[in-house]
Amino acid sequence: MADYSLQQLQKIIAQLDQAIYNHEQWHKVFLRTLIARLPSEASDLQPDAHLHCRFGQWYISDETKSLRDQPAFMAIGKAHEQMHQSATRLLQRLADDLPITPAEVDQFSNVLDRMRLEIQSLRRELVDAMQNRDPLTGARNRVTMLSDLREQHALVRRGLQQCTIAIIDLDHFKDINDRYGHPVGDTVLASTAQCIQSQVRPYDSIYRYGGEEFLLCMPNTSIEAAMGLAERLRVAVASAEIRTAVGGPVLHVTASFGVAPLDAAWSIEESVDRADKALYQAKSRGRNRVEAVAQ
Repeated sequence: MADYSLQQLQKIIAQLDQAIYNHEQWHKVFLRTLIARLPSEASDLQPDAHLHCRFGQWYISDETKSLRDQPAFMAIGKAHEQMHQSATRLLQRLADDLPITPAEVDQFSNVLDRMRLEIQSLRRELVDAMQNRDPLTGARNRVTMLSDLREQHALVRRGLQQCTIAIIDLDHFKDINDRYGHPVGDTVLASTAQCIQSQVRPYDSIYRYGGEEFLLCMPNTSIEAAMGLAERLRVAVASAEIRTAVGGPVLHVTASFGVAPLDAAWSIEESVDRADKALYQAKSRGRNRVEAVAQ
């Protein structure tokens, strides 16, 4: 599953649910037409009928561009087209006043069931991805962090890639909570996470590591390149204006970064600990800076 934001996942699931509803409404009309021997919709008799129903229009719309590389989504498209082909054959026999055999009905039922299974498979993937998000910031949560780092570490140990991690901590965050209250603090956390997410590359992953701490995993990235990316993130965070509420204060925050390689010679825990020590060094040297672990 692609690395969608929490908001993107919520939107995609809502659109998918609407498409499922539209399909079920089409299915009701189809059954009514077949059983009561009513005139068919002209679009249902066309060779490309799967492109004319509301589900098919959703499937090929701009709303689904981000899903088109997903295997489950591609499987839905194939099953949906086959389902319409089978439905068209049944409706054509009805229009020609020919008998419909049980085998033809069974074939339609089978491809319909397969389509429904593919849809539910995609929906489960999307819901699982959403549940692995921190509800406040939209970053991935710690439940998935360790398993994801293990996958990256295995690639490093096999010599297939470099990978670098960074621990990011908001400076003087307790002061924000004490002065403005926790709701404002929550807004600062969510806004900062969105700022970072908007700046990283598609294959980078950001996790909510602790209260005001995030962990950034940067696959295929050397320590030197990671330092450059962290510096760009530091500048972006410091430059961002955080609007806490209508009429409320506009805040600026800074963050400190500790960077370390996900080294083949170290355990994952050792790599995280080294990034944490680099973060402590950034804090002790004045905050709002990037430090790397000593090699």
